[in-house]
Amino acid sequence: MAYQVKISIMEIKPVIWRRLRIPDNITFQQLHQIIQAAFGWLDYHLYKFEFDKIVITIPDDQYAPGELYGEDITELDSEVTKINQLFDANDRCEYEYDFGDSWNHEITIEKRLKDTKKNRIPECIGGARFRPPEDVGGTGGYENFVKIIKDQKNPEREDMLSWAEKDTRGHIYDPGYFNINEANRRLLYALENDIKSAEKLLTGSGLTGSVKWGWSDPCIEVNSKRYSLEQIGNMLLRLGEDSIVTIKVKPASRRY
Repeated sequence: MAYQVKISIMEIKPVIWRRLRIPDNITFQQLHQIIQAAFGWLDYHLYKFEFDKIVITIPDDQYAPGELYGEDITELDSEVTKINQLFDANDRCEYEYDFGDSWNHEITIEKRLKDTKKNRIPECIGGARFRPPEDVGGTGGYENFVKIIKDQKNPEREDMLSWAEKDTRGHIYDPGYFNINEANRRLLYALENDIKSAEKLLTGSGLTGSVKWGWSDPCIEVNSKRYSLEQIGNMLLRLGEDSIVTIKVKPASRRY
């Protein structure tokens, strides 16, 4: 089975949303990775999923069960709990990303679909608007940010736009921007956006493949799958900021 879901960031107007098709045999950790990719979040912060009297998150060893959310709440490990264990019996849940800014996302299950080869890869089939900048200060901070960048005469505008380039990879922040192709390019790698996948691809004997032309920059093709330089950079960050990297290139033979 697969699911068609609509995910909307709550308490923001106009609504920032994505409609996705996702496989059912994934964990809630992988669903977190899919949501991050679909919205373009940078995965800086903690998260949790909430159903009625159930919380799914990464366990915190510093707290005993029941200490964080109450004794009447069942706590499940997001890295081992499969989404179909709860999605088959529930049509709605909430996903909170960043417990400081508290970006609450409403997840609505619109359809339960047949398991096909196509549905095994996460896909975005609709959406609107760009998500708020990381660490902007919650909904109130976001409203103030948008007000400032829309005011050409505001003395803080240029500094705010420069600060938000961390979220846009150097482009000018536009609250109304949404590109479904960009979302789907990120979703191609969403299920690999974890440290285990990064270690498997990049450590040991290292990354070996051939250079291919990608959508906008070179890619490295490994076992018939192309990894963009952007994605490789994201996986390097999973391994840690001070990781040691060696790049060795065997140039292609030139034919004229």
